[in-house]
Amino acid sequence: PGLRADAASFRALEHSEMHVVLIEFRVSTPYPIQLANALGRLCQVTLMLPESTSSPARGLDAKNVDLQPFRLPRLRDPANLATIRDLRHRLIVEHPDLVHITCWHMWGTPGLGLCSSFPQVSTVHDVSRHPGDGWSYPSYLYPLQWRWANQVIVHADVARNELVTTRGLDQHRVHVIPIGAYDYYGAWARSDRAERPNCVLFFGRIWAYKGLEVLIEAEPLISREVPDVCIIIAGYGESIETYRQAMVNPERFEVHNYRIPDEKVAELFQSASLVVLPYVEASQSGVVSVAYAFGKPVVATRVGGIPDVVDHGQTGYLVPPRDAYSLAEA
Repeated sequence: PGLRADAASFRALEHSEMHVVLIEFRVSTPYPIQLANALGRLCQVTLMLPESTSSPARGLDAKNVDLQPFRLPRLRDPANLATIRDLRHRLIVEHPDLVHITCWHMWGTPGLGLCSSFPQVSTVHDVSRHPGDGWSYPSYLYPLQWRWANQVIVHADVARNELVTTRGLDQHRVHVIPIGAYDYYGAWARSDRAERPNCVLFFGRIWAYKGLEVLIEAEPLISREVPDVCIIIAGYGESIETYRQAMVNPERFEVHNYRIPDEKVAELFQSASLVVLPYVEASQSGVVSVAYAFGKPVVATRVGGIPDVVDHGQTGYLVPPRDAYSLAEA
């Protein structure tokens, strides 16, 4: 705890005999892969991912990281019990010094935490459920994320404050570590792909807290000053038809309403002039991390931990939430 990530610290940890097992339950994310690659420079790392994870080998440092896929059934399938038994057996065989669950699972996190003989770190991406999020776990399950963890990692000060003041965790158990740039997607970038002029990208899951309706409301104001603006909406979640009805100039929008594959992520961010996050509520955002990896400025709202990672006037602009005029001006 408190170790500074400077060159001297990394030199002190080089060639460590520590063995860390990272376990991730999401099927599409660069987060555990980039973390495994970084840890692989310092110690022995085993990364356990669902078999259906998209393109893990493309960005994984196979020389320093041992990849172990596992079967992850549908959430309501009792076969999850067999998966937990398999993972617990693997941990006994691996006998790591530390187990780090990089994103929780309703079955997996309790199954690995109960009666565990290994120290456990848990990364908590969201302390509470976002308003309007129709796919995440019910709010009463969220404490499962940190129930058995010896140490907890969050990505923003607001999340740490909520865990300490509202959830009652010891402040010495909770550590704030920003996500960092998602350069994972650079593996799909192409040198011959040019940026499209006046192209604004809204990327990620489409739920009420993302504020897409504010961006749609701002479009006529933007178009008045930038007649050839193109606003790309790329992601899935709520039906996009509800939002289409509010579009004054639908020809200004380009919609990709599906789960975006990794190669398409690179194409969208390379093409964008800037990335917009009109969120009305947030904890943190991986979208900013992808934007930075591609060198794109952001326009975002002052909610949650987003102001922690946007240097106003340097890496982007921050505006009040639910303010279409300020969003358009930025």
